[in-house]
Amino acid sequence: DWHLDAHGFWQVHPAAAPTLAAVVAEWAEAPAGGSAWDLYAGVGLFASVLASQVGASGRVLAVESGRRAVSDGERNLADLPQVSWQAGRVEHVLEAAEKPVDVVVLDPPRKGAGKAVVESIVAGSPDRIVYVACDPAALARDLATFASHGYLLTDLRAFDAFPMTHHVECVALLS
Repeated sequence: DWHLDAHGFWQVHPAAAPTLAAVVAEWAEAPAGGSAWDLYAGVGLFASVLASQVGASGRVLAVESGRRAVSDGERNLADLPQVSWQAGRVEHVLEAAEKPVDVVVLDPPRKGAGKAVVESIVAGSPDRIVYVACDPAALARDLATFASHGYLLTDLRAFDAFPMTHHVECVALLS
């Protein structure tokens, strides 16, 4: 069970969270004892996936700007000591983050991550990046920035989490 503030964000479609988490689990491949970043971590859905992959000897940095979400995430993942939470803007938190990192998962807001965040991610030299996006246009802009730093789109899936609308969730794998 996931706990979150009544004003917090959660996918509306009942199958969205487990479906997206399954793709993240499949693609992240965070090594046992390795390191991972969950950016725009919300209440910890993807951080929990990464924590199970890196295991007790690994580390996951979960970054979220919403303080209520961080508090809920800490509560949700209290039994996973390998997850550390940081409240703040992703690009600022990553300035001090331990590098390199093996895997990055990001799930930015509709506007996308933007150049500063992409460059902060690239500075961590991850082998794999799993990008969850709710706006394909913003995803395309960010993918172009990743490509300018040598990252290639190796897989892409789209999910109709909002039937009968033009909205689509995408998950992209870069390496």
